[in-house]
Amino acid sequence: MQPSYADSALSHLSRQLEQNRRTLSTIRDRLVEGVSRGDFLLAAGSGHSAIFGMELYHRAGGPSFVLPVVDESILPVFGPSKARAAERTPQALLGALARARPRAGEMIWINSQSGINPAIVELALESRRLGLETVAFTSVPHSSSTASRHASGSRLFEVCDHVVDLGGVAGDALISVDGAPRQVSVGPFSTLSAVFLAHVILSEATAELERRGTACVYTSVNTPDGEARNRELERQASVRDPRLLEK
Repeated sequence: MQPSYADSALSHLSRQLEQNRRTLSTIRDRLVEGVSRGDFLLAAGSGHSAIFGMELYHRAGGPSFVLPVVDESILPVFGPSKARAAERTPQALLGALARARPRAGEMIWINSQSGINPAIVELALESRRLGLETVAFTSVPHSSSTASRHASGSRLFEVCDHVVDLGGVAGDALISVDGAPRQVSVGPFSTLSAVFLAHVILSEATAELERRGTACVYTSVNTPDGEARNRELERQASVRDPRLLEK
């Protein structure tokens, strides 16, 4: 019997949580230390992995210290072929990185299922040149089985300080379809895994920061006092993210 997506995904998530537990704890502690001294967290991705940066940015229950490193050119909704070409252009995300005004010692989380495309590898290399602490959210099984497209021959997991292994399978889709006239798999997993593991870290980190007296968690604006509660957090974060004060 063909397994369900729900069963397969939940099994994979549980496995990756256990496999990455020590790394997640290390990243959490490093993040708490950095934010306590005024650091921000940069979050990046390309193609569908760009969802990662948007998911972690300015959302209910999430942190006020996240800066998304996202460029329109690399989003599939603006044209899949254009996004594919941008992913294969080394400099495609460097402008977005510069706009975030990164500071040495800050952390950047970079999400890519395959970790092989030039834009994402170059982003990691440039981040390290700038003195950032780099974290790869990537599928080691997929990446290990695929050659890099970057001129260096390196893949994302090979150039970052920390690696959060998303697990899954090469090609991302978890379920091989039985009985189809062609070989095909369904049920992409990487976004689910990346967002889940990121929120595991962030929920623990922000809770610890709040316990220490560092207000950093947004409230839903769709609650009676949500917007009012967020204004001071937005004012503080606008030092690095002026979009927060735009009307």
